[in-house]
Amino acid sequence: MIQIEINKDLKKKFEDDGYLILPQFLDTNKIDSIADKFANLFSGIFETGIEPDEWNWKKGRDPNNITRQICNGWKSDSNIKKIVTHQLLGKACAELMGWTGSRLLQDNVLWKPPGGKTLAYHQDAAYDDWVIPQTMMTCWMPLDDVSQEKGTLEYVKGSHKWGLVPPNGQFHSPENYKNELEAFAKKNNKEIHIQYVEVPAGGVSFHHGQTWHGSGINMSKDDRRAIVAHCVPSSAKFHPTNVGGTARIYKKYKKINSDEMDESFFPILWSKEGRRTNV
Repeated sequence: MIQIEINKDLKKKFEDDGYLILPQFLDTNKIDSIADKFANLFSGIFETGIEPDEWNWKKGRDPNNITRQICNGWKSDSNIKKIVTHQLLGKACAELMGWTGSRLLQDNVLWKPPGGKTLAYHQDAAYDDWVIPQTMMTCWMPLDDVSQEKGTLEYVKGSHKWGLVPPNGQFHSPENYKNELEAFAKKNNKEIHIQYVEVPAGGVSFHHGQTWHGSGINMSKDDRRAIVAHCVPSSAKFHPTNVGGTARIYKKYKKINSDEMDESFFPILWSKEGRRTNV
């Protein structure tokens, strides 16, 4: 289902740029069957009977021209789970970040329809201040051919070296989706060099948790669907006190008198010792 091998050249490119874009990752024979699940998921039809943790667009309730997002669709659909908990995905994330292992913190099921609006420029790790260490690796997997016209993911080259900034402003459908990025760059004398992720369905992009990224409007007549896995080190723990932001959703899985992250909700995907959660 997944094919990848991280070599020294790929790791060096990732370390320099803060992202790595590859044209082939997922088995293209599986893509259509996975993409077909999106309609049911966003209609509230869940194979496992378990609702996702976040669900920002519902059919018949919300406007059609916003980017649709579900978080932790792996709990609701077995095919999504097979992808975002795949051992090779976890291994690639760990090797690129220099970790001894990785675990899944959260997934995203993303659907940007024709005319689908923007997502603001941000840093993923800025949203996981309830985790120690506050770091992240993201694996973005498009199920459709993606291009600038389709409102694909876009990165700021080298921005993972700029430091981590607390999230600010409107995330979904802001009028100027580059507003926070431009304000930060101006204040800190940073130059913005944008790279658009343009790969066929089944390709992949990995990015560092501190890399600035966002996406524009889908100007095409086609859907732009993707599955995303956000990983943290396998040794990650809950922050003992931080409860702001997305912690209000995910700290409900914290055990009493323990900062341990339960593998039932945050599965270990890969480790050098061979440890892996049976999911």
